[in-house]
Amino acid sequence: MTPMNFPLPNVVPLIPEMFVAVMAMVVLMWDLFLPKERKHWNGYLAIVTCIVAGVLTMNVATAESVSAFYGFFVLDPFAAYAKLLIYAGTALAIIISLDYMKDEFGVGEYYTLMLFGMLGMMLMASAPNFVTMYLGLELMALCTYVLVGFQRDVLRSSEASLKYFILGSLASGILLYGISFLYGVTGSFDFAEVGAGLAHSGSGARFAVLLGLVFVVSGLAFKISMAPFHMWTPDAYEGAPTPVTAYMSVAPKVAGFVILIRVLADALPSLQVEYVTIFTWMAVLTMAVGNLAAIAQRNIKRMLAYSTIGHVGFIILGVIAGNVAGYAGVLVYMTVYLFMNMGIFAVIVLMRRDGIQGELLDDFAGLAKVRPGYALAMGLYLFSLAGIPFLGGFWAKYVVFIAVIEAGHLYLAIIALVFAVVGAFYYLRVVKYIYFDDKRVDFNFVENRLMQATVVVTAIAVVAIGIYPDPVINICKAAVSGII
Repeated sequence: MTPMNFPLPNVVPLIPEMFVAVMAMVVLMWDLFLPKERKHWNGYLAIVTCIVAGVLTMNVATAESVSAFYGFFVLDPFAAYAKLLIYAGTALAIIISLDYMKDEFGVGEYYTLMLFGMLGMMLMASAPNFVTMYLGLELMALCTYVLVGFQRDVLRSSEASLKYFILGSLASGILLYGISFLYGVTGSFDFAEVGAGLAHSGSGARFAVLLGLVFVVSGLAFKISMAPFHMWTPDAYEGAPTPVTAYMSVAPKVAGFVILIRVLADALPSLQVEYVTIFTWMAVLTMAVGNLAAIAQRNIKRMLAYSTIGHVGFIILGVIAGNVAGYAGVLVYMTVYLFMNMGIFAVIVLMRRDGIQGELLDDFAGLAKVRPGYALAMGLYLFSLAGIPFLGGFWAKYVVFIAVIEAGHLYLAIIALVFAVVGAFYYLRVVKYIYFDDKRVDFNFVENRLMQATVVVTAIAVVAIGIYPDPVINICKAAVSGII
C-alpha cells in the first residue's frame, strides 16, 4: 500500500502563536513549584512572553500576505499590527495585575488565562476563514468568562461572570447560525470563497444570505459591545477585577474589530449596501446608549463601561466608511484608546488601599491637592477621551470622522460630533472632582515603580500622538492597504 504524501505545512508565520501556547503552559506548570511569596514571578514571566511574542511577530511578518497551515492562517501587515496592539494591551493589563492579584488564590492560573486569551485573539487577527475565526473567538471568550469571575469570594464578580457567560454563549450560537447560512449558500468557510460565492448567488438565495448577514453581524456586535448587544458590558466591567476590566476594554476589542473588518472586506463585500445600513443605525444607537447612560454613573468602572460602548459607536464610523482611511482610522482609534484606558485603570488600581477600591467618583475628589502627578495624568487621559485638541483622542475621532465624511455620510459625522460633546460632560465631571472638590478619602497610594512607569509612559504616548500623529496614522494606513 503506497503511503499518502502530504506537503508539510508552512508553520513559520505561526511561531509567535506556538511560543505563546508553550509559555502559557510553562507559566501554569511553574506556578506549582513557586512558594506563595514568589507567585508574582508568574506575572513577570507573562510580561516577558508578551514582549518576546511581539519581537517574533515583527521578525516573521513581511510586507506581503503569507498564508500558512494549509490556508487556515494568514499573516499580513494588518494582522501583525493588530497583534502588537494585543500584546501591548495584555502586557499592560498584567503589569496592573501584579500588586492587585498578589494575594489572590490561583495567581498562576490567572496569568495562564490571560495568555491563552491573548492566543485566541492572535488567531482571530490571522483568521482567513470562519473556522479559525471561531476557534480563536471561543478561546478568547472562555478565558475571559473565567477571568471576570476570578474573585470567587466576591458576589458581584461571580454574578457578572455568569451573566457574561450566558449572554456570550447565546451570541456564539447566533454567530454560528449565521455562518451556517453563508456556508449553505456558498459551500465554503473561507472568507474569499464566501465573498465570491455571494457575489454570484442568485435571487433565490437572497433571503438566506440576508439572514446570514444579520446573524453574523449580531454575533460579532456582541463581542465588541455594540448596542443593542451591549447589555453584558456594564456588569462585567464593574464586577471583574480591575486589571481584567482593563484587559477586556482593549485587547478583545482590537481582535473583534480586526475580524469584523476581515469578514466585511473579504466575505461580504457584495452586501456592503445592506451592512452599511445596519451599522448606521447601530452606530447611532451605540453612541446614544453609551454617552447618555454614562452620565448617570457614580462608579468609574461602570462609567468607563458605558464610555467604551460610546467609543465603539465612534469606531464603527470607520467600518461604515469601508475604505483605507476608514479601516486605518479604526486602528488609529484602538491604538490611542489602548494608552488612554490602560493609563486610567492603572491609576484606579493605585488608589486601591485599606478596603477602598478607588472605584467611586467620590474617591477621586481632591486628588490634585495630594498627588498632583497622578491628577495630571488622569486629566490628560480624560481630556483625550473627550477628544480635546491636541491630545491623542482628538486625532482618533478626527480620522474616523473625516473617513465617514469622505464616504458620503456627513450626517453621521454630525450626529457623532453631538454625542462627542455629550461624552465630554462626564469626562470633565471627573476632572472637576479631581481638581475642584475637597478630598474625602486618604490617598495612601502603594508605591509601585512599574505601575508608575506605566502611568508615565501612557500619559506621554497620549500627548505625543496628539502633538505628532502622522507616524501612527501612516503606519495604520500601510497596515490596512493590503485588505482593500
